[in-house]
Amino acid sequence: MTETVTPAAETITELFARAVDQWADKVAFRVTRDGEWHPITFGEYGAAARSCAGGLIARGVAVGDFGSIVSSNRPEWHECDLGMINAGVVSCPVYPTNSPPQIHYILEHSGSKVVFVENETQRAKIEQIRGDLPKLKLCIVFDGAGADGDFYLAWDDVLEEGRRYLSGQPGEYDQRSRAAKSDDLLAVIYTSGTTGDPKGTMLSHHNALWTLASLDQVLAADHSDRKLSFLPLSHVAERTSSEYLQLQQGFEIWFAQGIDTIGEDLKACRPTVQFVVPRILEKQYDGITKLLESLPDEQRTSALQAIELGKQRTRLEQQGQALPEELEGAWQRADQQLFGLARAALGYDALRALVSGAAPVSLDLLEFFRAIGVPVLEVYGQTEDHGPTTINRTDRYKLGTVGQVIPGGEVRLAEDGEILYRGPNVCMGYYRNDDATRELIDGDGWLHSGDIGVMDDDGFVTITDRKKDIIITAAGKNIAPQVIEQKLKFSPWVSQAVVVGDRRKFVSALITLDEVAVRQFAQQKSITYDSYEELTRHPDIVGLIAAHVAEVNNELAGVEQVKQFRVLPEDFTVDSGTITPTLKIKRKPINALYGDVIEEMYADSSA
Repeated sequence: MTETVTPAAETITELFARAVDQWADKVAFRVTRDGEWHPITFGEYGAAARSCAGGLIARGVAVGDFGSIVSSNRPEWHECDLGMINAGVVSCPVYPTNSPPQIHYILEHSGSKVVFVENETQRAKIEQIRGDLPKLKLCIVFDGAGADGDFYLAWDDVLEEGRRYLSGQPGEYDQRSRAAKSDDLLAVIYTSGTTGDPKGTMLSHHNALWTLASLDQVLAADHSDRKLSFLPLSHVAERTSSEYLQLQQGFEIWFAQGIDTIGEDLKACRPTVQFVVPRILEKQYDGITKLLESLPDEQRTSALQAIELGKQRTRLEQQGQALPEELEGAWQRADQQLFGLARAALGYDALRALVSGAAPVSLDLLEFFRAIGVPVLEVYGQTEDHGPTTINRTDRYKLGTVGQVIPGGEVRLAEDGEILYRGPNVCMGYYRNDDATRELIDGDGWLHSGDIGVMDDDGFVTITDRKKDIIITAAGKNIAPQVIEQKLKFSPWVSQAVVVGDRRKFVSALITLDEVAVRQFAQQKSITYDSYEELTRHPDIVGLIAAHVAEVNNELAGVEQVKQFRVLPEDFTVDSGTITPTLKIKRKPINALYGDVIEEMYADSSA
């Protein structure tokens, strides 16, 4: 039976106004300044967004114009986004890691009239492309001295200009914000795209509000809750789970200082509900593994036995059973003496739920975190349905699945196993791309995800692969590469793995290394080398990976086993175009960049 979902408001502008009014004195954000975490209230948030809207209106930005943001996560991201939305501007976020040509594509395709940028680095990107963007009239810089008062404006100056304008036109802000309608276009979010140019997903106010109401039934929160913001706000998952959902639930958002300080920031924030991507979990697992390896033998053995007991407890829970009383007591003691310390070291000691999305998590990793008392819940979805399709709940979950359909939605499988979804959060289509819209949403309103999966009798969905990524070997066998890649990545030495083998006689893999881990290994083993590339070719390092591949092959069917692999001399990066900003691998560029390496693996036809 489909659960009833009732949005809390008609529009994001209405929800924002209510949040600012009801929680004016409550803390909305915390940000570091001079080593201290400083609060920003909802009242201050509302005043900044209002002034931003006034500044845009004063500069001639009209209802229905498009605006973009190129910045890492910070309070001004939220403030300018809600400023645009309340001024009737359609928001089009851009990944701050994007190159000038990539930024140009989005600004040109959307016809953005204004762009907000974080600093001089991002402003320099705009300077490179502004000559080819005739519709772009304003660039507003949060931090930097490049303002000219004409095209380049300083953030503080825009706020001051907005305050002055609205003091003379006091009704202009309210008129614009209240004019929004439920079915109006709220945002166009460009997918990072593993193939081809990004597509602009059109999302309405209703798409957003309905999604928030659905998620609220799964993971309720209030002012006492905290969340660390570090995943890109330009991605639908972070934008939905922090920026928008905060307006409904009122929790605090703490802004990470940077990607290198996430561990430190998590311990400062101690989030209660947190969204992560699998790579974060993998890094945290690797850190714990290295710590265990450094312990004296007796302590390490005791800790490993406790973790194994925790895994046994988790498996029994999944079967609806409990540990025998004596073993449960042993786990409780381990939780007090060991696991509690581990959670505190990770910043997870106040955690109710750790939600993981954007890519699959290996079952071993899920069981490990459950064993130490960290409840990881996998979620699945896409930009095209405003983020969530299915989710595991705190009281209703199955490890290794991405959960059941979100409240109010419908999921079914097509004949070929493709996951289809229908619900009020399905987008309005792709901006300026009718053909792609028709491929995405059929005549009955079903969104075609492009993902292949299975669904059990309880409605729990398991993703097996992308429809376009399925490998068909020369013998006609269908192989899901993501399943193998998950297993290959479950190693402290491995950063990324890409399985290849379409139309080939066997499966091979390209593997990148965790540079920090292998350098530490080299130091411990007194391995000398002149460059990291040389280290990746060292027999001892290749031997580590060969042993791991052999272990993975023992868990795979014969046709799935990796017969050849190559360790690459560098990791995949956003800058190289081999992964997306959300860390999804881009197979086509990887196959092109490492084509010679792939052919070399298949040169020995007897393998």
